[in-house]
Amino acid sequence: MAVRGRHRRYQPNRINRASLTVTAGGAGMALPFVGTGAAHAADVATWDKVAACESTNDWNINTGNGYYGGLQFSQSTWEAYGGSAYAARADLATKDQQIAVAEKVLDGQGPGAWPVCSQRAGLTRGGESPDIRPAGTGARTPKSAAADVQPQTPPQSRAGTAEMYTVVRGDTLSTIADERDVRGGWQRLYAGNRTTIGADPDLILPGQRLNLRAKAQAATTAPSAPSTPRRTPKAPRTAEAPPKAAPKSPPKKSTSDAGAERRGDSRVAPVSGPLGTSYRATGSSWSKGYHTGVDFPAPTGATVKAIGAGQVVDAGWGGSFGYQVVIRHSDGRYSQYAHLSAISVRAGQSVGAGQRIGRVGSTGNSTGPHLHFEVRTGPGFGSDVDPLAYLRAGGVRI
Repeated sequence: MAVRGRHRRYQPNRINRASLTVTAGGAGMALPFVGTGAAHAADVATWDKVAACESTNDWNINTGNGYYGGLQFSQSTWEAYGGSAYAARADLATKDQQIAVAEKVLDGQGPGAWPVCSQRAGLTRGGESPDIRPAGTGARTPKSAAADVQPQTPPQSRAGTAEMYTVVRGDTLSTIADERDVRGGWQRLYAGNRTTIGADPDLILPGQRLNLRAKAQAATTAPSAPSTPRRTPKAPRTAEAPPKAAPKSPPKKSTSDAGAERRGDSRVAPVSGPLGTSYRATGSSWSKGYHTGVDFPAPTGATVKAIGAGQVVDAGWGGSFGYQVVIRHSDGRYSQYAHLSAISVRAGQSVGAGQRIGRVGSTGNSTGPHLHFEVRTGPGFGSDVDPLAYLRAGGVRI
């Protein structure tokens, strides 16, 4: 699938991209600072968190937008900080080599080189030096039981008496507990790692370290339970739990939704949130000269729902759309959900109206967390129709 001209023409994202071109004077290409003083560093686990935010931990990513590799280096910065000694571009270098260059950037520019992701990952100056071998030689002396997290690798990292496990893309608590024979199932696994996972057991992230034999940790609130343990194909780029089973009793419908259901055309809003950029807003930011969908600003991780029953025809990377899901509905129309941070379904899967299919994010060419939603006459770009009119025809009040 082409990565250019699909949604927005590339514009540097000043918020969520590590453009790494800020200097002490505020303009021009940055060069490594020369001088004395303490070195600044971060361990591999912290760099994994930065990469999870910048590129969903894809260390070989190249979408054609001018930023490369897991930490999204601009070409000028990669060259200025010595990256050319390893590879022509960051995406062609190994993870260790990218981290080695990032260490120089951190020393020269500080964590502000990754304005948003450094805060989310806890990247600071003065951390522990990473255990890396950028030259690709020598034995690695492990600082922990975890191996480097690679995309679509089998579960790993069982070592020592603690029996730690490092989350990889596509994992769920249910599959981890099943494959690692955790006594007490996913409930025990979650209870023992609550502080690491957070309040939502359905949302685990690549790079998180879970103790397979930890005792239950106290919590102030009782989170909702994740889906019934079962094996499912791994979702791309993220450790995301499979969709939850439909409740036994359906939620009450509004009058307009009930009327739409009688017509066999019931629909729901794709996300809870206000309207942002409208359909057919014009401008040079879009390859067609206008906005082909409608945006719903929402926080990262917010639930994205299928607007109606249908079959998933695409679930994965969509170039400038980032991670996306495309669903074909019974009336022949297609709905698209773009810039996702996580995908909960797979191609070929049937979904129902209101079923969670992913989570809001800011992947691809995006200036901040939001859902880009389209309705199309065909599965591909360029066949858009008014998405709000389609939703309203199905009884959705927006």
